[in-house]
Amino acid sequence: MGQRQEKLNMRLKTSSLFFFLTVFIIKNGVCQNNEIGVFFGGTNYIGDVGPTTYINPFSTEKMNVFGIIYKKNISKRITLRGGINFAEISSDDNWKGSSEYRVKRGKYFKNKLEELNLSLEFNFREFDTTSDKFQHSSYVRSGLSYFRFDDLFYPEGINQAQSFAKHNEFSIPISVGYKIKPSKSFALGFEITANHSFSENLDGSYPKRFDDYELYSQKYFGGNLSQDWYVFTGFSLTYIFGNYECYCP
Repeated sequence: MGQRQEKLNMRLKTSSLFFFLTVFIIKNGVCQNNEIGVFFGGTNYIGDVGPTTYINPFSTEKMNVFGIIYKKNISKRITLRGGINFAEISSDDNWKGSSEYRVKRGKYFKNKLEELNLSLEFNFREFDTTSDKFQHSSYVRSGLSYFRFDDLFYPEGINQAQSFAKHNEFSIPISVGYKIKPSKSFALGFEITANHSFSENLDGSYPKRFDDYELYSQKYFGGNLSQDWYVFTGFSLTYIFGNYECYCP
C-alpha cells in the first residue's frame, strides 16, 4: 500500500510540474505561430512477450498508429506540442528474434491504445516557420502522455491474451526526429518515439487488477519490477498558420 501511494504522489508531482512549466511557456510566449497536422507510422512493443527489438515499426506489416498534432512555435528553437494518437501494439513469442524459452512458452497478445500527449520539442538548428526559405533541423522531444488500454490476462490453458477491463495510465515519451520545411506553409518530419509506460500489463503478464485472477488466469510471468515500453516510428505532415510578425526574444 505504501509503495502504491508513493508512486501516486510521484505521478502527481510530475504532472503538476509539467502543467506549471507549460503555463509559464505559454504566458511568456508573445509572438507565436502554429502548426496542425497528422502523424502516421508503425509501432512495436518492448516487454515480457515476444522479441526484444527496440525499434521495429514493421513488426505487424501494416501502419498501426495514426495521430493528430498541434504545435505552437515559441521560438526558432522551442516548440510546445500536443497530440492524440490511436495505435495498436502486439507481440508474439514465436516471432523472429524471441529467445528460446519464449518460443517454447508461446504467448501472444494484441492491445489498442488511445493516447493524449503534451511535450516540448527542442530544435538543434534554428527552424524558422515564418521564412520563405528551406528550413531543416534534427530535434529531441519529451513530455507526458496519458493513455487508455486494454487490461489483459491469459486464461488457464490459453496462450492468447484476453481483455478483462479498460485502464488508464501515464507514460513518458522520448523522441528523436528530423524535419524539413520545403515550402512556406508545410513541414515534413520523421520521428522515433520510445514511450516509457507506468504499466506492467500491456502484454497481460501481470494482471494484478483482475479480481478473479486465481480462478481464471495463469500465473504472473516476466519481470514486474520494470514497466512496459511502446515505440512509435513514423512521419508527420503539418500545415503552418498564425502570426507571422516575430518570435519571442
